[in-house]
Amino acid sequence: MKTVVIIGGGTATFTLLKGLREFPTNNIVIVSTADDGGSTGILRKDLGIMPMGDIRQCLIGLSYTVPALQELFTYRFDRGSLKGHSVGNILLAGLQKVTGTPEGAIAEAARLLNVRGEVLFVSKNPTTLSARLKDGTLIKSEHELDEPVDKKRAPIEKLMLSKSEANPRALDAIARADAIILGPGDLYTSTFPNLLVPGVAGAIKSSKARKVLITNIMTKLGQTDRFKASDFVREANAYLGGSEKTSVIDTVIVNTEKPEASTLALYKKENAFFVEPDIETIKKNVTTVIAEKVISNHVHRKAKGDTLTRSLIRHDAEKTAEIIWNLIK
Repeated sequence: MKTVVIIGGGTATFTLLKGLREFPTNNIVIVSTADDGGSTGILRKDLGIMPMGDIRQCLIGLSYTVPALQELFTYRFDRGSLKGHSVGNILLAGLQKVTGTPEGAIAEAARLLNVRGEVLFVSKNPTTLSARLKDGTLIKSEHELDEPVDKKRAPIEKLMLSKSEANPRALDAIARADAIILGPGDLYTSTFPNLLVPGVAGAIKSSKARKVLITNIMTKLGQTDRFKASDFVREANAYLGGSEKTSVIDTVIVNTEKPEASTLALYKKENAFFVEPDIETIKKNVTTVIAEKVISNHVHRKAKGDTLTRSLIRHDAEKTAEIIWNLIK
């Protein structure tokens, strides 16, 4: 069985897992420990626990239990003192206290949800993400970086992570992977924080696995403003220790289909735009470029009580997963 390691977390990874589970792959997700927004951030601050939001979503994505239990872990309160909290986050917080370790909490939740695959923290400890912008401004938290207060912000110059130690299980997963997938998802808050943990980027770089980047469909305000597909590749290579002449990424999956005009109009209100597929530029450095229509026809709506901004359109889970499977089968 082929092992696929996904570096990321959040709704984009959850969507990809829904597709990958249809193929005979051993799926392992490595997620950041820097999440400090929404329900996750509140529980992390109040209880002194590891951030479990991305863990929860990935466990559900790998779950083969009854729909009711999956929906329970997903359910988010929309009123009262629990407004904004998901049941899954609360259960995982409780399991951390009951078992005494984050790993114990994940293992027990995986058993409850009948999970096939693994979800791992990238580091042993919770971390703090910060960034210096090109105008000198310092962003001091993952949530502040993810959801800017202003509609206009200088580009990110440097991303930084507090002291951390790599999770040996994450490094082992990278070493035995047949494919390592970066994206889709927010580059600077979901993907790159993992690469800042000492040893992780080096492990990916030296791995013999196929290294795949899935570029996003839309830009993200304050992170990838005015990015084309090649800009995603350039930045990913930089954080992996590559160069303009030597690409760590060997395969790029690029969406070529624009969303409908009505959906683009909604994104425009948030200063987010379609990522142009400048394929020829990518081909100058990357061995394999797969440019296809991989956008889902479904427009997603945010759950009641959710305080965070979510993407309306996502990759087609089945199409994207099939491309990955065809690369490694």
